[in-house]
Amino acid sequence: MILMIGFLLFVAVLPGILAFRISVWCLNRRLNIPVYLILATLGVGTVYGLLRLSGVLIFPGDHTWSVDFFDASWRDDGVRFLVLSGGTFAGTAAALFPGWNKGGDSPGAQIEEKT
Repeated sequence: MILMIGFLLFVAVLPGILAFRISVWCLNRRLNIPVYLILATLGVGTVYGLLRLSGVLIFPGDHTWSVDFFDASWRDDGVRFLVLSGGTFAGTAAALFPGWNKGGDSPGAQIEEKT
């Protein structure tokens, strides 16, 4: 079970890193609106995944009686949405904080003081 959770976290980190680099590239070219739209869409996907995983949002066609934690269809859908949307959401949100990027790629990282 721990190995499976570790694998899911690893799979969530890969799109997060890619989303971080793409978001930094877009922010450097002053394309803020697409980054915010993508962030809002990924936020909705993350919330949907959390609601499905926790069992708050269950559809009539879902089978819920299960001994295994990942055997219920609503949990499977929740994990899928959470891994794909949650990791990408975290990477995109991290790109909005210019202090985290030490390479100076993000806007606002190079502030010059005039004397």
